Amino acid sequence: MKALFIKPIVIHLYPSLLLLGLLFAVATLSSVVLFTLPIGLAFKIAIFALIVLTSAYYMARDAMLILPWSWKSIIVDTKGMLTIINNRNHRFKRHLEVSSFVHEQCVILNVQNEGFSFSLHSVLLFNNVDNPEALRRLRVWLRLYKNKRAKETYPQLDEQPTTQIST
Repeated sequence: MKALFIKPIVIHLYPSLLLLGLLFAVATLSSVVLFTLPIGLAFKIAIFALIVLTSAYYMARDAMLILPWSWKSIIVDTKGMLTIINNRNHRFKRHLEVSSFVHEQCVILNVQNEGFSFSLHSVLLFNNVDNPEALRRLRVWLRLYKNKRAKETYPQLDEQPTTQIST
């Protein structure tokens, strides 16, 4: 496989107060909406507990990066292979999903574990990376990779649509 880059893309992640605030706001608004619904109190309490537990988990994993399996670094080597390093310093080679989202201020990485049917995801904001230039290079790589992967996965997307004009 030939090299795609001159130097690898290396991004070290930091805790993000912005992501923490966004997750807290979504959990709070969800709880407010939940308690205004006309359903039984037992259901409200059960759903509220679920909201609190899942929000606390995602805040600890993605926003504060304090769990052992939280992502610490993302590396794309010169050949375009994605490697993720967690807080335990375990390295994982992952396959990127086509459903990853790329925006100027936010990147949502959906990666596939080998041997598992579900994908893992992580949110990268502009303020929780150590190098904005590396984040820009990652966004460019993601856009190129997604287009290539989408054409491989869905070959019918590459076909030109034919239009017929009826008179």
